[in-house]
Amino acid sequence: MRRTILIALTLMLAAGGALADEGTERDERAIELLNKVDAAIKAIDSVRIEVEMKPSGAALNFAQAGKGSAVMQGWDAAMSMPQRFYAHIETEGTEQQPAVAVTGGGTGESYFVINHGTKKGYEDMDPGVFGNMGNTLLRAGMPEFVHTAPFDDEIKAPGVVLLGEEMIQGEPCYKINVKYAGGQQESTWLFSKNDMLPRQRVIHFTNPNFTGALETTITKLEIGPQIDPSIFSMNLPDGYEQIDDFHP
Repeated sequence: MRRTILIALTLMLAAGGALADEGTERDERAIELLNKVDAAIKAIDSVRIEVEMKPSGAALNFAQAGKGSAVMQGWDAAMSMPQRFYAHIETEGTEQQPAVAVTGGGTGESYFVINHGTKKGYEDMDPGVFGNMGNTLLRAGMPEFVHTAPFDDEIKAPGVVLLGEEMIQGEPCYKINVKYAGGQQESTWLFSKNDMLPRQRVIHFTNPNFTGALETTITKLEIGPQIDPSIFSMNLPDGYEQIDDFHP
């Protein structure tokens, strides 16, 4: 899968050094499970999820702990992102970075972002309207849930290993580590044994000077939810200002 929407985050985390070395072990049982995950996700058209995000190590310099929610429906292959989506995220903030509360989404034809800190909203036909809030918004969801080829990269990866089983949010899960082609990234995924859908992803990164991780855990998952289409368009709260420009 071409995760275009994650490129900026990946490059940011990798700044100053290479990510984890490429692995060579391909565990057949892990690959079998990934194929089942891929098939289960391809049967999904829409999803509503809630997540918790926890950076650790050097990731604390680039990402904030927080909570988010997202609704996604369909896949826009041309834009490499969910076709229709809504996301809301609130971060805790640090000494280096202030807390953020932001809402955004798109219909596939127009996109918007609302910064609740500044009480300003931005809307445009170009997803570039998200500005520096793009990565923040997209961390509120796992686009694999609506992708047409959700786990191609994982299935074809040079390093795929089943690490055993683990409980996440009361759900028994398979734990699979993936080292991607080209040494571009390493992730540990947890997939429910009951429905074979993701429940957690931990992105690992390292360079000669530091290591870190970004953990995203799904705390609530609803497949095929009833969706009010109006959530994919901007609805500014009273007292907010609409700006005719991209978010900074």
